[in-house]
Amino acid sequence: MCNHEAKKDGFRKTYFLKNKEELVLRFPQVEDAQELIDFLKTVDKETKFLAREPGEFSFTLEQEQSFIQGILEDDNRQMLLAEVDGRIVGNCSVGRVMNQKRYRHRAALGIAVKQEFWGLGIGKIMMEECVTWCIDNEVEQVELEVMTGNKRGINLYKKLGFETRGRIKHAIKYSDGTYADEYVMGLDLVKG
Repeated sequence: MCNHEAKKDGFRKTYFLKNKEELVLRFPQVEDAQELIDFLKTVDKETKFLAREPGEFSFTLEQEQSFIQGILEDDNRQMLLAEVDGRIVGNCSVGRVMNQKRYRHRAALGIAVKQEFWGLGIGKIMMEECVTWCIDNEVEQVELEVMTGNKRGINLYKKLGFETRGRIKHAIKYSDGTYADEYVMGLDLVKG
């Protein structure tokens, strides 16, 4: 069975969080589009550490459905949804930086968790599953960018073995005219 058929068939794992609640980790389905839109609009308002300003996410339902379908059909990337009590509380995506041979050894990762669920281990669980995907797909290094003020995120990434590889000055410019720097962090999956 090819990878995208497995995605359609439905990856699903259950974990227990630090607060003893049940977490379900699974692939998105096209039917999740509206809830995922609502989730993204919520997390954009909860923190300054994500890429978008509040209200900037503008996918229509049809665009989000198409985006999800594209992920399900693409063997070079994966998205996971985290659910508690049947509602989306987090997502994590990983995918090859580019599909050209010279770049196929690299993947980029992005993650978001609803604020009320911070500190329960959801981010760690999702990232570990995405790193497993990288290993299974012969990715040699995983990369991410994180705002230098995001201490919680930086601590998680370091616990998972990510190292700071550089700093991008003024990587983010907020609507109020202020800036934030970002660290580029990486995790080597192949030593050498």
